[in-house]
Amino acid sequence: MRVLSVFLCLLGVATARTLLQLAHDLHARTFASLVAKAGLSHELGTQGPFTIFAPTDAAFAKVPSDVMTKLSHDKDLLTKVIKYHVTAGSQLMTIFKNDIEIGSWANGYKIRINVYQNGQVMTATGSRISSSDNIASNGVVHLIDDVMYPLPEESILQYCASNQNLTQLTYSFIRANLQYDIQGGPFTVFAPIEAAFDALPTGFLNTEFLTLAASRTLLQYHYVQGTYYSAGLSDGMKIRTVQGSDVIVKMRNNTVMVENAKVIQADIKVTNGVVHLIDKVLLVANHVSGESEPHSIG
Repeated sequence: MRVLSVFLCLLGVATARTLLQLAHDLHARTFASLVAKAGLSHELGTQGPFTIFAPTDAAFAKVPSDVMTKLSHDKDLLTKVIKYHVTAGSQLMTIFKNDIEIGSWANGYKIRINVYQNGQVMTATGSRISSSDNIASNGVVHLIDDVMYPLPEESILQYCASNQNLTQLTYSFIRANLQYDIQGGPFTVFAPIEAAFDALPTGFLNTEFLTLAASRTLLQYHYVQGTYYSAGLSDGMKIRTVQGSDVIVKMRNNTVMVENAKVIQADIKVTNGVVHLIDKVLLVANHVSGESEPHSIG
């Protein structure tokens, strides 16, 4: 049946239900009601084709009540968030490749698509796509498991610089002359918080990592090429860092560890990748003596 629907869509043959009617029937009723509240029902109901990444009702149930209240009372913000979940054209899963970006209906904002586990898991800006290629008369609906909010507003470096809990990390990027490199990407950054740096032995950064090369090695061990949201991580997974060594992901009892550092806040959306906050500084081999160091201190 799915193959037939896709075939009809490719031929331009309309199905009976519009995007919003289909979203409602697929248990994305909260999304459909918020579309109406934002005043976008006419466009999404009669125009197109569009592709909607529609959060399910269960996805909205996970949104904190204060955020839902804010969206309900700020029409401009609500409109921007709704539009971020919409893109022009009929975007079927067959065109999705890892780390591609699709321009959303919200001007200037892009949806990042990621493909994990040989295509078994796909995400839209970190939210798992749970049901795909649902064909409507004026486009396609993909159901997602989380609301894509907050929107990615800042780059990695901008986010770190604006977060008081990442002051030492931001300084370390600059100290290592990586402030321009980290603006590229996409990257996944495992970002040690202030307490992680404070837990380092006194004078550690000034002695063990005095040279530019050593500072770069330390920092490059904290980020990897590509975007790895939580949905793309698995227990025992090895990820090659920009420094060249692997970090190992461990998952136990709803806790994610990177080496011996705990992820304390995951999936922070940025324009050039994703940031995960960790509670320890990750360490590679001692660059002065060549002796092995612990994988983290904090």
